[in-house]
Amino acid sequence: MYGAYNGYSNPAEQDYGKQQFLTKTYGTMTLGLLITFATAWIVAHFFPGIAYNTFVVFVLLIAELAIVWSFSRRVQTASYQTVIGMFAFYAALTGVTFSAVFLCFDMNSIFLCFLMSAVAFGIMALVGHTTRTDLSPLRGVLIGGLIAILAMSVIGMIFGSSTLEIIICCAGIAIFMGLTAYDTQKLTRMYECVAGTELEQKYAVFGALQLYLDFVNLFDYILILFGGRRRN
Repeated sequence: MYGAYNGYSNPAEQDYGKQQFLTKTYGTMTLGLLITFATAWIVAHFFPGIAYNTFVVFVLLIAELAIVWSFSRRVQTASYQTVIGMFAFYAALTGVTFSAVFLCFDMNSIFLCFLMSAVAFGIMALVGHTTRTDLSPLRGVLIGGLIAILAMSVIGMIFGSSTLEIIICCAGIAIFMGLTAYDTQKLTRMYECVAGTELEQKYAVFGALQLYLDFVNLFDYILILFGGRRRN
């Protein structure tokens, strides 16, 4: 998927370029999270009916999947402006579907679970950046586990088992912590393939999207497992 050309021949220049690439990636991810949570708060406070409209939420979820698919297909050919625009739009759509968080949980629970997610994400990102072990073999296991918890989630919705919900949340946390380490390590390989080319900025956004998805899903499972429900 990535190109084979590395435009930097000087090691020092490449190290500096890598730091710039990672800064751009994490900065874009942070921007996406800000857009998501700001949108979620606005929708929850001014348009709460949207969060309770099953049809609207379903349509938005389909739209989010379509954007991620289109993003991965067009990242090499689309302009940087288009790529960053798609990312921002995706983050906003996720914010609309996430608006229910502000209706179902109090702010203390949201803040605490966000902090827990940030710590877990940071630890696994550090592991991904520093480990000398190739994490690529874990990809199949993590994807398989993700498919398994999706299947269990369907079963849980049918039977309404609280025990199964706890198992799903624990498995989801473990899987997205693993994906965080894997995707973080993948950033280095991604950079080495596109460094110094016109793809570099666009792949920084692509990497930000992958890390954004890891964080949002990690936060979602942590919130369900540890978040205190808002009193009626």
